[in-house]
Amino acid sequence: MQYRTHFTTSLVVALPIMAATNTLTIGSVLAVGLGAVFPDIDEPHSWIGCRTRGISDVLNKVFGHRGITHSLAGIFVVFLTVALMIGLTDFKAIIGLYFILGYILHIVEDSFSKSGVKWLIPLSEHSFQSGMGVVWYRTGSIVENFIFLGSILILILQIKTLDFNIASFTGINLTGNLENLINQTKSFIGR
Repeated sequence: MQYRTHFTTSLVVALPIMAATNTLTIGSVLAVGLGAVFPDIDEPHSWIGCRTRGISDVLNKVFGHRGITHSLAGIFVVFLTVALMIGLTDFKAIIGLYFILGYILHIVEDSFSKSGVKWLIPLSEHSFQSGMGVVWYRTGSIVENFIFLGSILILILQIKTLDFNIASFTGINLTGNLENLINQTKSFIGR
């Protein structure tokens, strides 16, 4: 799956969780988004791989694409890293949890690809395809494009349904600023 599809499909799952737990913030959305693209750090030509050259080259050479970063072992390493960051710094636990959620969602999404995911690396090289060989996509295919467009439409519906209050989302008092802008515009037009 391409980074944009991972990002949107992961948000489709995460937004209702954020809304239900009152944790919908720019930080939590960005954490899910970063987590949703992070497993592809093992592919130098991926969106995140291009931005982490050197690291992505080494990971690709040692483990290959959809290797350790796309497995339960990878999830465990990420979990331990986030737990250490939370314990040793001021890193917020909720941001770490949303990063891990995005990371796991990425791997689940990839498990529906034609080639599946090797969940049990390094113990087993067996690929698991979650669609039972019936439901699948290939990266960059028309099916993936439909998944991407569908996830965009669902996100739009979710945002409308959640009655997305941009002021509470950003923490900015837009109401006062908007009223100020309207009053300034009225006075300018009145001149």
